[in-house]
Amino acid sequence: MNSAWPAWECRDQTDQAELYCNQPLRAKNRRLEDENLALKRLLRKHSISWQINQPKPIRAKSSRVTRASTSQERALPHLPVEIQLRVLSYALTSPHPIIDPLCKSRPERMLVHEKSKLNSIAIHFLATCRAYRFEGTRFLWSNNTFLFTSPASLRHFAELDSAYRHEVRHVTFRLIAKFYDDEDRVHRLPTSYHPNLKASIKLTVHRRPKENTLARRGFRAYAWYQLIDFLDAMLPPYDPNSKFLSLTQPRPRLLPGLETLRIDFVNFIDDLLQYPPPQLHDLASHQLGCMLNEVILTGVPTDECGLRVSTELSGLLKDEGLLIEHPPTLVAVKDGVRLLRCVNAVCDPAAKVVRGMHSIQEDFLDDDHHRHNWLDFSPAPQEEGDPPFSTSHSCRTIWKKVPTKLDGTGERRWELFDRVSGMPWEDAEEEATMFDFLDDDDDPMVCENCGECHPGALLPDELMDLFDDDL
Repeated sequence: MNSAWPAWECRDQTDQAELYCNQPLRAKNRRLEDENLALKRLLRKHSISWQINQPKPIRAKSSRVTRASTSQERALPHLPVEIQLRVLSYALTSPHPIIDPLCKSRPERMLVHEKSKLNSIAIHFLATCRAYRFEGTRFLWSNNTFLFTSPASLRHFAELDSAYRHEVRHVTFRLIAKFYDDEDRVHRLPTSYHPNLKASIKLTVHRRPKENTLARRGFRAYAWYQLIDFLDAMLPPYDPNSKFLSLTQPRPRLLPGLETLRIDFVNFIDDLLQYPPPQLHDLASHQLGCMLNEVILTGVPTDECGLRVSTELSGLLKDEGLLIEHPPTLVAVKDGVRLLRCVNAVCDPAAKVVRGMHSIQEDFLDDDHHRHNWLDFSPAPQEEGDPPFSTSHSCRTIWKKVPTKLDGTGERRWELFDRVSGMPWEDAEEEATMFDFLDDDDDPMVCENCGECHPGALLPDELMDLFDDDL
């Protein structure tokens, strides 16, 4: 049976207590590692080997050591530095995203093929020598993409040096909704969760005892608070080395060079979750606003609650950024995560341009208008290449490259969007005719922004009204 009421949104006390318990252990291990490194440097300074009772190599008594024999033994094949770096870069580049770096992976949050591909990089190259460790560490963090399955794993990423975190361009968040109940009830994932889901799936519900307190009881979920915890982990971490620099310039975020973000919502059911807490708006629109070029959302509920979440997450995008929504691609079961196949056009990604009118503000702003704070943010970079020819192209439209499928192939196609509504131009063409102003002779109005006649030509005054409504 399914609960007749929506699940209460909260953080589970047991899970939070487990995270709090493990944090002092990580701090203690970090202090022990620093102490060991300090002792090693002290021994090395006084020419004392820190490896005690190291066995010496035993030579055969009958072997005769000559200068020629030693030179042949020490001769190693020499490769140019460029080839060594290319081999090192290839060995430390994974064809799949690295899951939960710097912390232990959880098999129940992984796909079947992800569990068998954990060792897809030759990490032992970093232990060969100092040169390989220096160059290989840079390749490891700049050549790979990363997938985080919990907010705690993303917080551990702050332990990495900021120079390496600056090289990360794309990450994926896998949000698996966790459900709790203090009664023995069965909750199922309905077939409406995915177009190709033939039968309902039993949800994994964590049993909790009833407490004689005023805390929330019954059926609970850790869903939107999990999204808030992910975004909160992306805020600027504390760096003791930049204590004095923070007085003159702001602290960099966890991933300063991040360009694209994909969020996979798993087991987020329609009409089951409540509205997100207000912290989501503060994080997405203010703390982390206008920082990404592209955001991909999969599995967002199609109800009013999901619409509000996708609208709030669009605040992460820069002006003219691309918001891509897709039906669920994953489903969480008891033993792990399963992949949902899409075999029809219903599963094609739906794209939308966010704040596409802001970039042409210089065409209609005059000296009497004051510039707003958002004008200081740079828009998303223009797409590389030449778009196809179209008669509908005008100041009202914008070309963007949209992925054809979210299967990791990277194939993209050109698509024309409406700047005002953000929708594809074919879908927004009827809406664009609402702004088609005619003069007394019933001739099409010439757009004063581009000097052409096109559907939905906008005058500067009407364009300013659109800005006021958008703000």
